[in-house]
Amino acid sequence: MSLAQAREKAAAARALLAQGRNPLEEKAKAVNATTVPTFAEVADAFIAAREPSWRSTKHARQWEMTLTRYCAAIRDTPVDQVTTADVLSVLTPLWNTRPETGSRLRGRVEAILDASRAAGHIAGPWNNPAAWRGHLAHILPKPRKLVRGHHAALPYADVPDFLAELRQRRSTAAKALEFTILTAARTGEALGMTWGEIDWDRTLWIVPKSRMKSGRQHTVPLSGPALAVLREMQGIRGENSEFVFPGLRCGKPLSNMGMEMLLRRMGRDSITVHGFRSSFRDWAAECTSTPNHVAEMALAHVVASATERAYRRGDLLEQRRALMDAWAAFVEGDRDTVVPFSVRSRGGSPPP
Repeated sequence: MSLAQAREKAAAARALLAQGRNPLEEKAKAVNATTVPTFAEVADAFIAAREPSWRSTKHARQWEMTLTRYCAAIRDTPVDQVTTADVLSVLTPLWNTRPETGSRLRGRVEAILDASRAAGHIAGPWNNPAAWRGHLAHILPKPRKLVRGHHAALPYADVPDFLAELRQRRSTAAKALEFTILTAARTGEALGMTWGEIDWDRTLWIVPKSRMKSGRQHTVPLSGPALAVLREMQGIRGENSEFVFPGLRCGKPLSNMGMEMLLRRMGRDSITVHGFRSSFRDWAAECTSTPNHVAEMALAHVVASATERAYRRGDLLEQRRALMDAWAAFVEGDRDTVVPFSVRSRGGSPPP
């Protein structure tokens, strides 16, 4: 170092001292800033590393959105400099107004900072500033749990009349809703359905595990009326679209709100699409002798314990096929159809 350079550094040090700042600490911060990644860099790497193990890309997009939109104030901060005050600055705007989002965000920030510590980016004694137990629990009020009500459902006895009314409409949303009712499927499963998921020879709809809430493949036996809907969509749309129920945007399925908006146009604001699953379940319980686990499997619910599921390896396909055929006959108004289950009237006992 030349004499001139030494004098320049000495002058800079005196200037820092005059401002009440420690030259050695400032030098350490400068060195640290070049070696410690920012919160954004660690968050992006964390998501990229774990995305292959997550069930859907939607989950990864949710992580990206929350850690980008809500954490904008700390994204450029080196991870070892993120403080409790920083964490509170991103949580406070959400904590009372959007408690579920705020709680999820806190957990994700905590995970990013824990990953930073594990990777060696945070040294020395350290407590995670986003930790709840023993830390933020003493600062923030306990997050309010979201109370979810039951989805408003149409009484099963009214479904045949509703279906007759629905069939007066020719829109894609109407066809999607009819198919959803006939298969007792979830909205996302029906709208995301592709032509490649249909086994025409075996009359099955095979939903891949990546699209199932349970993370397991689900096979749906298709009744005659359900197949009729598919053939109609095939005739209307052909197979140019990947999706059976395509939306207005090229290459995209019908919007999640498409069927709900249809219900509103029909003046049926008091019921929901998901509620038809409840209608189906009530019908199966009250009008058939279907075993509980068969009806639950038809709804793609997880049944029994892990041990019991290990012994019951079959998917009870033929029993579920009979159930779905009986449901289709019922909603079409044919209450006298003979089915393999003991069907009983709403107020009586099973017939002999």
